[in-house]
Amino acid sequence: MALQLTVQFVGAIRNSRYLLLLIALSTLLTAYPFWGRDVIGLATFDIMFWGVLLGGLWTLYHDKKSLHIGLTLALTAFVATVFTYLMPGRYALLVSCLLDLTLLAYVTVIVLSHVVEEGAINADRIFGAICGYLLIGLTWALIYGALNLIHPGSFDLGEAQAATANSDREHVPHFADMDPMLYYSLVTLSTLGYGDIVAVTRAARSFSALEAIVGQLYMAVVIARLIGLHILARRKEQ
Repeated sequence: MALQLTVQFVGAIRNSRYLLLLIALSTLLTAYPFWGRDVIGLATFDIMFWGVLLGGLWTLYHDKKSLHIGLTLALTAFVATVFTYLMPGRYALLVSCLLDLTLLAYVTVIVLSHVVEEGAINADRIFGAICGYLLIGLTWALIYGALNLIHPGSFDLGEAQAATANSDREHVPHFADMDPMLYYSLVTLSTLGYGDIVAVTRAARSFSALEAIVGQLYMAVVIARLIGLHILARRKEQ
């Protein structure tokens, strides 16, 4: 029974462009607050984050040119990630963050272009729309992380900053330290705006406002586009 379910699950992933990415994103966003601060915990976080990136590359397999570009970006970003373990530091993390950001932004653009193109609306297209929204949030988290690395203090992290400062370990910057940025990105994208983390610098405020606008436009434009395509397909069927 378990083997049959496994085979069916693998088959569903192979037949879907976005299901693997959706699973990886959901797992990362659910589990990231519980990662440990030791080397194993940080490495596990990186593996999960790379699961998201690989899930993004899986969405490109229909387009060989896009896939080759994505693989090139992924290889470069992976080397930079490994380098952060060999020579940890703020500048190494910044380079790794920017390369991850480039790859993630590229995947996000490709996914959204596929989601809004003409064609029948099915479950996989809906998965893609959800992935696109979550990818925007993750991409902006990397933007905020890069801003905070370039100009420390770009955000007033409140209790999150105090928790990092009181950590027992010697603080070495790592992507997992950006989990407040991921939280801030998601509440900004959804326009909740709790106010517990505040953008301080002009660049941080500008990108925060832009993300809030993008979040609203996503609902207004992308979802409306999908509804319009669904209505058009139903009319053609009739």
